[in-house]
Amino acid sequence: MKAHTDDTAALRYQPDDEATWHDLYTWLFPRVEKWVRNASVNAWYGQQREVSEDITQEAVLRTFRYCQRAVHGEVRPIDSLKSLGKTIAQNYFRDRRKKDWNLVRPAQESENTEGFLEVSSPLERSAPSQVVDPSQVAVDRVMLTTVISMAARILVKFPPGQRAALLTDLANITDFGEYPTLLEQALAEAGIELKAYQHPLPTEPGEKNRHAALLSIAYKRLRREVAV
Repeated sequence: MKAHTDDTAALRYQPDDEATWHDLYTWLFPRVEKWVRNASVNAWYGQQREVSEDITQEAVLRTFRYCQRAVHGEVRPIDSLKSLGKTIAQNYFRDRRKKDWNLVRPAQESENTEGFLEVSSPLERSAPSQVVDPSQVAVDRVMLTTVISMAARILVKFPPGQRAALLTDLANITDFGEYPTLLEQALAEAGIELKAYQHPLPTEPGEKNRHAALLSIAYKRLRREVAV
């Protein structure tokens, strides 16, 4: 009877059930956000929501990995997915708080950066009715090249799973021609050959969902660290 109960518990949470992970994220996020807002970490000031999203996403991903192992009998079955997810989130939250405790986020630098991005974004500045200024096009290209180079340097430092998922997605949507794109050049300077990541996505449900989760986290992290 005990073995039957364990089998039932292990099968209760299937890794390929997208609704399960969406529900867990929705349940977990407000709790994590409360911890973050009460943490009094200077480096988190003004970006508590982003930090909360990052912690919640990582906790859900780690819970997902544990669930995969539980289904294959590698670890003990899960009695409560919410309890496990909350425990993992608390542990990751404490690690992040300890790591970021002594970091200082300069408010003035942040304000200056936001102001620059607000007035300098080529997408916001350009309009169909405007006359194209060749000198402005040149400036915009320099800005774009700078942003892409920055993104490439940041991407190299991502965890292996997130980095591979993001590079695979970028490679699959890139039209590789005779001449390398700005992105290819920037990644090559960082030691990455983008074309090597061009391959079909996983079709097995568990791996497919894992890839999707890693890709979502990677893109959100990249958007936070590189404002375009």
